[in-house]
Amino acid sequence: MTNPEPAHLLIVDDTPTNIEILLGMLEQDYDLSFATSGRQALALATTEPHPDLILLDVMMPEMDGYAVCAALQADPTTRQIPVIFITAKTDADSETRAFAAGGVDYIHKPVNQAVVRARVRLHLDLKRQARAMAQGLAELQRANDQLLVLSKAIEQSPTSIVITDRNALIQYVNPWFTAETGYSAAEAIGRNPRILQSGLTTPAQYQEMWDQLPRGETWVGELVNRRKSGEVYWEEARIAPVRDAAGDITHYVAVKLNITDRKQAQERLVYMATHDPLTQLPNRSLFFDRVGQSLELAKRHGAKLALLFIDLDKFKPINDTWGHAVGDLLLRAVAQRLTDRVRATDTVGRIGGDEFVVLLHEVADEEAAIKVAEALGEALRQPFAVADRSLAISASIGIALYPDHGEDASALTRHADAAMYQAKAGGRDRLDLFTSPT
Repeated sequence: MTNPEPAHLLIVDDTPTNIEILLGMLEQDYDLSFATSGRQALALATTEPHPDLILLDVMMPEMDGYAVCAALQADPTTRQIPVIFITAKTDADSETRAFAAGGVDYIHKPVNQAVVRARVRLHLDLKRQARAMAQGLAELQRANDQLLVLSKAIEQSPTSIVITDRNALIQYVNPWFTAETGYSAAEAIGRNPRILQSGLTTPAQYQEMWDQLPRGETWVGELVNRRKSGEVYWEEARIAPVRDAAGDITHYVAVKLNITDRKQAQERLVYMATHDPLTQLPNRSLFFDRVGQSLELAKRHGAKLALLFIDLDKFKPINDTWGHAVGDLLLRAVAQRLTDRVRATDTVGRIGGDEFVVLLHEVADEEAAIKVAEALGEALRQPFAVADRSLAISASIGIALYPDHGEDASALTRHADAAMYQAKAGGRDRLDLFTSPT
């Protein structure tokens, strides 16, 4: 390790003998320079590098030590240089003037080597400590400024920020949290964040969160929370542990963004992709996805299910005569009437212009499926009041059952469709159960 540079001392005295005495006392430990007049001393003191300490005589021609010290104090570049007066003047007034001019110490002549060395060492140490303290205060101020900036950023953040202790008790919430949840800081602080739980976030998600956080890992996920008003909303949360110098977790910080609009937009897109835009019934994709799921359940439990294909009779003439607007209203009315006449566990879908499909879950037998189909046919025979008109239609219905007429969605679909065309070929306004060709 390199030795530190020796301190630079400036000796100011108009008597060469006095300078030589001080040089002899101090040259072994310090870098020394000297001046024999006040003006020469000021010139040397204001030249960089500035001296670390000045030993200053009082009685000098042209400019005495008091005036030199006052000039040093008036100059911002030399104000911090400690000045020790060394003089033969021993009266109290002279000492008072020295300290008033800005001196830090006062040594009487003839000088004592031990006293001089001790006072020089003391004031150099004090200067180093003062410099270190100033640096520390400057660093503290910078850190405080950074904290103020970070605090302002947190206060103004358009996301909810929550800080808890290691036991998950809330210690801080920012204003956005209050605006988002309806809980004031006073209501939230000291409580567990579970005050926001809606019951809609799965226990598995919370388990994953508390598996990761105590290990010091950041958890990122989505939560369905509930405001103080009872309103449910979605949040994207990032929760991170905070460790102290020893590496122990002391706090958790959660930054949460409301993503309700995004989730609703996603849900709307999914809905639009899986539902018929006119009737809001499941479209072909969603309907046959449900058929596949129902087949798996039926196979597992040894149950039957039925697939009905329904084609509207006499719809095209109505559409051609009264226009598409009336035709669309009629299709909506048909969809509603079919939905009203099946169980909540069954599914009605629209897969084409005037083609509807019905999935009957867990039917007892052929007779039960036929009974539902007959009820649907009868419902569709009843007149529809549409656009101030009474419109009459009927339906041709084909029926296929699992496992009697097929063990997969493809076979059931083909056979229910074939039965429907068989009903149309048989004169319409009727239903037919699929029968295998002989």
